This record gives sequence, C-alpha cells and structure tokens, in this order.
Amino acid sequence: MTAWPSYDVSALRAARSKRVTDFMRSGGLDHLLLTGFDTIRYAIDARFQIISEGSDWFVALVDGSGEGEVFVPWVDEDVVGPDPDAPAVRATHPLPSWAPAVAQVEYWSGAVAGALARLGARKVGFELVDATLLAALRARLPEVEFVGVARELYDLRAIKFPAEVALLEASSLVNCAAADAAIDGARAGMTDYDVLSLAMASLQAAGVEYLTHSLCNIRRGSGTWFAVGQTLREGDAFFFDIGCYGRGGYASDIARVGFVGEPPAVVSRAWRTLLDAHRVGEEAARPGARVADIHAAINEYLRRQGLPITPYGTGHGIGLRACEPPTITRRDRTSRDETLVEGMTIALEPETHVVIDGVSILLKVEDNYVVESDGLRRLTTAPRLMPTSAIAR
Repeated sequence: MTAWPSYDVSALRAARSKRVTDFMRSGGLDHLLLTGFDTIRYAIDARFQIISEGSDWFVALVDGSGEGEVFVPWVDEDVVGPDPDAPAVRATHPLPSWAPAVAQVEYWSGAVAGALARLGARKVGFELVDATLLAALRARLPEVEFVGVARELYDLRAIKFPAEVALLEASSLVNCAAADAAIDGARAGMTDYDVLSLAMASLQAAGVEYLTHSLCNIRRGSGTWFAVGQTLREGDAFFFDIGCYGRGGYASDIARVGFVGEPPAVVSRAWRTLLDAHRVGEEAARPGARVADIHAAINEYLRRQGLPITPYGTGHGIGLRACEPPTITRRDRTSRDETLVEGMTIALEPETHVVIDGVSILLKVEDNYVVESDGLRRLTTAPRLMPTSAIAR
C-alpha cells in the first residue's frame, strides 16, 4: 500500500469547519442540511461515499458550532458519539436502508423534520435536496426558512489549504502510477476491460478510498468512452480516463493515451499536437485568467493545427469531488466565466481525434494542477510523449 502523506487531521478539520461556520454566521443560518457526500466530508469530516448510487442516502444537520447529527442507512437505532474518527458527529440516526430518499418521502421528511424541530432550527441552508423532499420538509416545518446554498458551499472550498493540496497531489501520483500500469501492460489481444483492470488493481493496491471512474476507448470515436470489450490490435492507440478518492477523500482525475506497437504517423503527430495544446492551456491558466479564455486558447491552437477541437469543457476544478467548479468551457456554455485564483486546484483535459479508414481514433490527456502565484504547478506526473509500449514488440 502507498505511504500516504501525514498531515494534521485536526488542524485541517478545524480550518474547513471555520470556513463553514463563518459562512453560516454571515448568512444568518443556524443549521445546514447537507446531503452531498463531499459537502458532508468538508463540513464535519464524516466519510459516507460507499457506493455510487448512494448520492441521497445520507443527511447531516450541522449547527453553528461546526458539529452535527447525521442520518445513515446502516443503523436501526439512534447512536450517540458513533465514530471516534468523526468527532464532529454527535449522533447517528437511521434512514431506510439501501433506498433512494425519494422512495421514502414520508419517513425521510418526518425523521429530518423531527430532528430540526428538536434542535430549534429557524433558518436552514440546504444543498442537493430533491424538490419533493424539500416540499415535504417545508410542509412539516412551515415556520422554518429553507435557503439554497449549494453554489456558495462549492465556492467557499474552491481555494485549498496546503494540506488539501498535498492530499490531492498524493492521489494524483497514485492515479498516475495506475495509468502507467495500464499503459505498460497493454498488449495486442487484450480488451478495454483488461486495460482498465490493470489500472484499477493498481489503485486498489495503493489503498485509495474509492474508485470514481474507469473509462476506455479503442477505435470508437468521441463520446463513446465506456469499455465494451473492444480488442486491441497492433498499432492501436487507446484512450482511458480514470479517477479515485485518495486519503482524506481528495480526488484525482486523469486521462492518458497508450499505444500498442507503433501507431500510424498521423496518430503520433496528432498526439504530440494535443500535448502542445495542453501546454498552451497550462500557460494560459494563471491567477486572474478567465476560464473561458483558457478554454479558447486550447481549442484555437488545435484549430490552427488542423485538428478537431475538444467537444466539451477543457477542464474543471478538483477537490473532494473529481469534478467541481470552476468549469473551464465556452463563455456561452456557463453561467459564470470565473477567474482563477491562487490556491485553486484544477484539471485540464483537451481532446482531439483523427480518422483513419473511416475509424475515429480518440486522443485525450488530462492532468491535475494547483494555481500558484506564477502559474500552474503540476500535481500529476507528465504524460509520456511516446509511451514505452509504442516500441514495436
């Protein structure tokens, strides 16, 4: 297992909690009602991401002290002081096990409303609560004001503390080692599933908290990222995008291209050009830069080189989610053309493709960075210009 970096857990918890409670005071909120696993992690450092379907399995009610009570599906009675690793959690309460919250509206709203009433809530900030659940809460608690604060909670965590950056870098390096395992192990005759199994085994062996995504594309064109059993042939280029939550729940999201044998010259040229476009984005992404300008710089470079542009946003923030604000995209495709600020952490992920004999070969690269005073600092290892697997066997 990887030797993850040591950090002052209590100090990081306290720093994040102060941001949250300061925000609550500034908005006159006496409680937060949190359901997002990442927002709960940020506010009270309780780890709840156990399955991708569990996006609405949990509730945290956080008060102005930075502590709170939680609702989870794995208890059937109230438990006081349930977890020494999550000291901000005063009590755990049951929710219906292994079920979407919207399938249990009456129980869910009754349990949560009862707790809010007992706690004396009057003005509650919430995020990511289904409209049906929210309506049921408001009907049960007409005297309580519920205020949507999801975007504000994302914004307050955009600038990372040094310990967060260190944990993001550790996750990124583990993820890069997994990518190298996939690239080095790929052989003609293997499937896209086989390639991903090499990467996923590496991540699990490193001791990551959670695997977030494993995508692989062999000769299938843009947008078709999912593994389907496609078989590698000599001379193939293949693209994969993998991610994880590492120690402390901090994410890494990267993409790489691997080669089996010697790829066609047009693929090699396009790959090198894509890496150049990536570097253009790195140079553009400095404190004060508008995200739409970074996106435009990457795609304009690809366009000038005669290659297709990235057909979606070329980047995003990264933290306790693999993808969080800001989104680096076209100015007319975002509600906010945000400005990069020192301390933000982002991913850049340009894509292009070439067509050979009617078959689209997808090429993509993605790396993670922290924004520093003089520009980006890479948290991932640099993608290989031509991986060792491109040497003809």
